[in-house]
Amino acid sequence: MWYSNLENKALWKAFDEISRIPRASKHEEAIRKYLIAWASEHGLECKTDKIGNIVIKAPASKGLEKRPAIAIQAHVDMVCVKTADSDHDFSKDPISIICDGKTITADRTTLGGDDGIGVAIALSILADKEAKHGPIEGIFTVDEETGMTGAINIDPSIVDAKYLINLDSETEGEIAVGCAGGMEVSGKCRVKYDEAEGYPLKVRVSGLLGGHSGSEIHLERGNAIKIVARYLNRLPSFQIASFTGGTLHNVIPFSAEAVITVPDKDVALSIAENLRKELENEFRESDPGLKFEVSDTEMPLQALKRKKSQKIADALLSLPHGVRSRIPSMMDTVETSVNFATARLDDKQFSVVFSIRSMIDSKKMAFAEEIETILETYGFTSKASGASPAWEKSDDTEFAKQFIKLYKKISGKTPQLKVLHGILECGILASRIPGLSAISIGPDVKDVHSVNETLSVASSERIAACVREMLPLIK
Repeated sequence: MWYSNLENKALWKAFDEISRIPRASKHEEAIRKYLIAWASEHGLECKTDKIGNIVIKAPASKGLEKRPAIAIQAHVDMVCVKTADSDHDFSKDPISIICDGKTITADRTTLGGDDGIGVAIALSILADKEAKHGPIEGIFTVDEETGMTGAINIDPSIVDAKYLINLDSETEGEIAVGCAGGMEVSGKCRVKYDEAEGYPLKVRVSGLLGGHSGSEIHLERGNAIKIVARYLNRLPSFQIASFTGGTLHNVIPFSAEAVITVPDKDVALSIAENLRKELENEFRESDPGLKFEVSDTEMPLQALKRKKSQKIADALLSLPHGVRSRIPSMMDTVETSVNFATARLDDKQFSVVFSIRSMIDSKKMAFAEEIETILETYGFTSKASGASPAWEKSDDTEFAKQFIKLYKKISGKTPQLKVLHGILECGILASRIPGLSAISIGPDVKDVHSVNETLSVASSERIAACVREMLPLIK
């Protein structure tokens, strides 16, 4: 096995088993069946709710029965992204894991370390007969990646915990005690096609790093949709025959492709070459693998009228993406941002989706109104949905202070209390379950939601050890 030389074999065995099970967001049936069977196999109580969340309960160790219940929480779904040359089928194929002893990645797909490692840590502790703890429960939520559906709709009656350790943070040495709230804005514009005229060209952007729109938005990585829009707006005239960019609402678009027609091919190629040089210079540090290509393609049968094509391109260029503001007292922490996530042209409409995050709910709403106004100015109808509240910073809890002491003892380093720009389920769960005190931690996971996702072996084993040792300390 790939983990035969790793130290915490129980942890990696659980991670390997999880990685073999399809678990795309909204398609968690297989992983839910696995968890229910796993609980039965280990003689543990298992409860479910109507939305599909699962809570597995382990009784207290002898002498610790009167301790308050503690939850270890992770989400079961994963973001499914693959390279263009991968034939991986996320509906049935296991993740192909690559391990060099220090890091774990996958073969041309997302790894699912977000949040497969959290699930694996929870299972390895629930199954550990030598671990000392009061009553503990593993809370495994569904559909985190596409709307926090599980956390938002959890049935509080199946949870006994007074304390919760969320395992969905992605930087070791940080303890999250607050996070952004979020919402989506979508826009749709009805279109009509005309006869395609001129010279057909394919515009393609690839090789961008992309990443998680919460944890990587501050890195100023390129957005493939915005790059295509930038090119279109430099053309004197064009028709859009097809357009597709981005994958999911919380993934920074790393690729986009459009088929267009132009009246003058040479002018279009000259503009493309000038832009290519600009882009390679601009993104030489953030996205060294960027490829911007404009090439010949087959003539489409139809395309949008030139005036409509230009109006859509103007909208794509005008609509925002990236960091909007930072917390004045914590300038290294993003306060408000937007991910211009997807853009699609189909038979009847051009559609776009934006994911907004903010530490301040009123700013989140104001930014949504701004985006909706821009959309409507360019002839789109708009809709805001999926609002989740910000998790208010709570760094004075005894729970967080205890973990600081423990982590320092195990690692020799003092962790930092952080407010994350990523949206964490524990903030939602704390609002749904009265009296719940929560923190969020996790091992080093880089480039999540992209095919470059990597998980640190040593970091994962340290976090698992910290959680195990934390449990008997809670009184």
